[in-house]
Amino acid sequence: MSLHDLELSSALDSDVDRLGGVLSHAFGFPPEEAKIWFERAGAENLRVLKRGGSVCGGLVEIPMGQWFGGRSVATMGVAGVGVVPEERGRGVAKHLMVSMLREARARGFALSTLYPASVTLYRSAGYERAGARFAVSFDPRTCEVARVPEMTVAEALGTPEDVVALYDATARRCPGYIDRGSYVWDRVSKPRGHLTKTFTVAHGGALEGYVVLSHTMGGADSSVLVTDLAATTSRAARAILRLLVEYRSLASSVKWHGGASDLFTNLLPERHHTVTLTDWFMVRVVDVARALSSRGWPPAAGGAITLEVNDASMPENSGRYAVSLEGGAAKVVAGEAAAGAPRATIGERGLAALYTGHAPSHVLADAGWLEAGDDARALLDAWFAGPYPTMRDFF
Repeated sequence: MSLHDLELSSALDSDVDRLGGVLSHAFGFPPEEAKIWFERAGAENLRVLKRGGSVCGGLVEIPMGQWFGGRSVATMGVAGVGVVPEERGRGVAKHLMVSMLREARARGFALSTLYPASVTLYRSAGYERAGARFAVSFDPRTCEVARVPEMTVAEALGTPEDVVALYDATARRCPGYIDRGSYVWDRVSKPRGHLTKTFTVAHGGALEGYVVLSHTMGGADSSVLVTDLAATTSRAARAILRLLVEYRSLASSVKWHGGASDLFTNLLPERHHTVTLTDWFMVRVVDVARALSSRGWPPAAGGAITLEVNDASMPENSGRYAVSLEGGAAKVVAGEAAAGAPRATIGERGLAALYTGHAPSHVLADAGWLEAGDDARALLDAWFAGPYPTMRDFF
């Protein structure tokens, strides 16, 4: 059987049950849960791969943005990639991914991101590890946080607009965080198997922070899972930590996800908390020129470079790019060289790891993913420097 016989398309009503069966078998969950998942994702975001009219694989698209340099870059999130067992080992999954990526590029997406079940598969389609998701946990019985009497804590219903705005204001400072759409916000407020409450923290009527949490009993003790939290001031963050510590009469664990060093972790008064790497996420540069021109850059960064991109699975990305920075913005000209500027040659996987700030130039060079002189490396490191890329959300 040939890969040329495969066709990627939007899922028809008649395809949905078959796709649910494929993914439930691939990931080991009950088939009835697929219907709930698909309703959240939206039927328009279900993609199926067919051979002769029969579904042999598929995936769920999650259109979103991803914050880099303070700007939201159009990103195609991907979840639930599955292929029927009889088609595995023939390059079908790679064909599925590259076909989806080409369509995403045509639709204006600059990047794609996912959490990999198989690093090898996604590397073959041009993805590379580009950041991480960490779990922060502590025992509230061993932690004392003073009350913050000037702050008002209140329960909120649903996801208020000011909560969304506050998330955006804080997330834009965190490379890799998701510019959330309804699908991801739904996962925040309605995670599978949990009931949540949202609490806002305000000063003088102005919102300065919020937390979304689920309190679950487990034997003699209970745990508090925080699905989201954010604050724009120290006092709001301390008020949220105090709220979490108040669960200590029952809870032996409070946990949230994010970066290894975030505002809340730094404000914990004792060292007795644990930061654990839970997941790597991978990124694929779908459109080189669009990805470079749409992200933000350090305001003081400047200069120019010629990038030679060699993209094995999407050769339409390959070629020469003249890239220059000024005033926090990039000018990218495809097919040209930057006169008198240093040069660098990079593959698609190296570009993904460089783009997010996951790996510095010397690591990429040692891995064989970058060829560049000292001047080019120094320039790239200055351009892509910043906080380590992380995600709070899992999708």
